[in-house]
Amino acid sequence: MRFQHPSTNWHRDAAIALLLTLLALFVRVDRLGFNSLSEDETAKWLAVQEYRQGHFVGVNSEHPMLPKVLEWTSLTVGEHWARLSSAHGWPAPNPEAWLRLPNVVLGSLTVAALFLLCRQLMGFAGAFAASFFWAISPLAIALNRLAKEETPLTFFTVLACYFYCRAKRANANLKTRRWYDLSAMSFALAFASQYMIHLFGLNQLAWYLAGRNGLDHKPFAKTCKRFFVVMFVTFLVVNPVFFSPANFNSVLHWLHHDGIRHSGYAFEGRLYVNLPGRLLAGLPWYYYVRLLFVKTPIPILASILAGSVLLLLRNRRSLASCFFLSFGVLQIVPLSLCGAKWIRYSLPMLPFLYLAGGYAVQEAWNWMQQRRVSMAVAGATAVALVAWPVAELYMWSPYYPFYLNSLGGGARNITHYFTPDEVSEFDTREVAQQVCPTAPQGARLATARPMSMHYYIEQCGRNDIQVLPLYDSQYVPSAGDLIILEPSRRFFETQRFFDALATARMSHSEVHVGPVLASTIYHFEPSTLDQDGQEVLAGGARPKTYLAAHAAAPKRMTTDILVLWPFPLRRTR
Repeated sequence: MRFQHPSTNWHRDAAIALLLTLLALFVRVDRLGFNSLSEDETAKWLAVQEYRQGHFVGVNSEHPMLPKVLEWTSLTVGEHWARLSSAHGWPAPNPEAWLRLPNVVLGSLTVAALFLLCRQLMGFAGAFAASFFWAISPLAIALNRLAKEETPLTFFTVLACYFYCRAKRANANLKTRRWYDLSAMSFALAFASQYMIHLFGLNQLAWYLAGRNGLDHKPFAKTCKRFFVVMFVTFLVVNPVFFSPANFNSVLHWLHHDGIRHSGYAFEGRLYVNLPGRLLAGLPWYYYVRLLFVKTPIPILASILAGSVLLLLRNRRSLASCFFLSFGVLQIVPLSLCGAKWIRYSLPMLPFLYLAGGYAVQEAWNWMQQRRVSMAVAGATAVALVAWPVAELYMWSPYYPFYLNSLGGGARNITHYFTPDEVSEFDTREVAQQVCPTAPQGARLATARPMSMHYYIEQCGRNDIQVLPLYDSQYVPSAGDLIILEPSRRFFETQRFFDALATARMSHSEVHVGPVLASTIYHFEPSTLDQDGQEVLAGGARPKTYLAAHAAAPKRMTTDILVLWPFPLRRTR
């Protein structure tokens, strides 16, 4: 199959890309600040405060500068907006929303970048379907609503692949050089979002496969020197602290796991060690496969599976197949082998899985046109493909991280599979609001999310409350301590508190996030503990579950998640 230029109607394509982007933005920005800052997001907020003081070196340096600069800009705009809104009575989003807004915008723009890339690889129907899948997929929406580096990494990578494809398609040398320059700058921005340089290698692999299949006759070697110079210069402009010794020390510190003070991931009711070096000894290899199968709407999942079969078995000599094999299949393999797994790590491969789904839609459309299938039948199929995911999206809003399709058990199994990613730190603000009015002066509060909790305690004006990390092995509770147990923050280091407090007749209160019990606030009273519990919390004996988890992961670990209603129908706290 020869690499042929698709016929395009640029006015129509631009209009469709704009409409899909607006749809994605509307869905992602809705109630953006309703959940609390996570630990990682709080670290970004603190880094922005350091930037404002002129401190750039050694500040959250395991991550590049670009996302934090965007968040700094957004927070500054938010502060100006707050002053204007207070004077004119306009609505004002909270700081959490302003911190996340850059990622929401970039996640929405990924729709346009994906649509333009797919238009270079397939027809209009397939490109529309792939970008629509990204726009309304609960998994992509949930990840774009976090202030994490994967969203800008994904956007700039997809954009770079599109510019690179245009360079390969250009006829004139001057146009080729301009498209290559844009691609180099986009890859540099991707690296300045997260240090994941292998994505450029995957792009080169895709075009190597294209060349082997006779789809690429324009060698890259003639322009590679200029390409890398442009990439390097752009990277330094947006990430100038990269070569500072403090930055390198932070990156090495992070690579050696020196900053890790807790470990454990509750997956499918079982506690696993979640460290990169454990490889297959950590979380199960099928983690991301399970993620795709239970958190993707059924019509989109069916399209992805059908497109994967077509691209891998039937149409291997297509450029779409080269991109899917390189960015889709070859990304999921190392992610599955790695011992540390988080839902957000899957984001860069999702556009290329949706590309496969779009390809299946394109092939189905071509087949219906050749067979002259009734437009009524084609329209009904299209409506079902669109209406089903949109209806589910509406019913689960704004609890997108909780979404499960019928294969995953729907609302019955909320937080059963990926509790640490789905619930983690959603309710820190609400916990602080309960604690601040009632906590005695100088109280100690132990939690597995000390950074974000300290932020919200300060927002309440209770700087006298001492926030302690619950996972600190040196922490021994005293009478009157406030101990916050969060099932989503169940680590090997905090397991002893779950075992000891579960049977204690201790006064406590609960905090819910939508359909789940997110936190329990215990007012520690040693007299309510039995002898075993007292020994465990005193740092002596270890609970059986703790010892078993370190020797070999237990067969079953109970969870404290409470489903409050059968389906999260448009309800808020």
